[in-house]
Amino acid sequence: MTNKVRITADALLAIIRGVFEDEDVNTAIDDPLAPEEWRGKTINDILNVEYFTFKHRPVSSQQVIIDELKARGQTNWLAALDRSFCVCSLDNVERLYSKDVDQTAITATLDYLVQSSKAKLLEFLVEDSNIATSGLRFEVKFGDEVRKIAIFFDNPEITDIQSASPFGEAAMVSVAVVIMLYPDVVSYSDYTVSVGFTENGVEKSVDLPLSSFSVANTMTQEAVPGINAKEQVGNINLSRGTSFVMIFEGYNNPFINYLTNKALTPDKTDNNEPFTLKITRAGKTYTHTVVVKDHQITTNADTANETHTLSFVKRGI
Repeated sequence: MTNKVRITADALLAIIRGVFEDEDVNTAIDDPLAPEEWRGKTINDILNVEYFTFKHRPVSSQQVIIDELKARGQTNWLAALDRSFCVCSLDNVERLYSKDVDQTAITATLDYLVQSSKAKLLEFLVEDSNIATSGLRFEVKFGDEVRKIAIFFDNPEITDIQSASPFGEAAMVSVAVVIMLYPDVVSYSDYTVSVGFTENGVEKSVDLPLSSFSVANTMTQEAVPGINAKEQVGNINLSRGTSFVMIFEGYNNPFINYLTNKALTPDKTDNNEPFTLKITRAGKTYTHTVVVKDHQITTNADTANETHTLSFVKRGI
């Protein structure tokens, strides 16, 4: 039975900050229209957010200002008032009713107080986070327990403008967060399948945009008498055949176009052309030399795009 994990605002805030601080999200600002003092710094550096939950209040900016003034040798106190604040609130936790499976839907809210001039940066941070995590389940830890989560951030909503804030004009911005918590199991997002092939003498390798992938090992068996009871028959495996079946949309990538051209051409083709199939799962890569066994292309008016069903088998001598 899977141990249940305790969901707290602090645990969620740690997960959210981990997403925001990822190198694919927290990128350097290179927009030529951005203020000069922003350029080359990361989004989080410019936002300068103090995150907290209701159990942990934001610290006073007094010491921050003093340290800034000492470091820069400034005398303008207002120049150091560039900190933003965000409180993370846990809104709802809905568990799957099960004693064995710890699956949970969680909603939370991030309420920001941020300088109005930086609200656009917050919008970029949230959207880049959605792009980086879309379709992925990634591991997180709750104490000693490992879980996988899918996370989605709603669009930032400006709920109020405070023109008399000590930080200058400041915006109250609310961001809704939805997190799906799953047991630590292997899922679709743990697999990457790429195919190596040669086109016009040039070696290429392309990832397939899979919607379904399966592997089947089929054994050839022979019945033999049991060792200690010859009147009873058991089986032994003589050989194993491995096949790979995958379904994907007909996107315009080099391998799909190459394979479709082979399927549709009336000219002579090499039916035994070898391909290099690389399957990555849980950090391990498995490489097979394969040939096409079956390739079906389906188009219909409902989806308006091709669907490919492709079967590979391991290549013999």
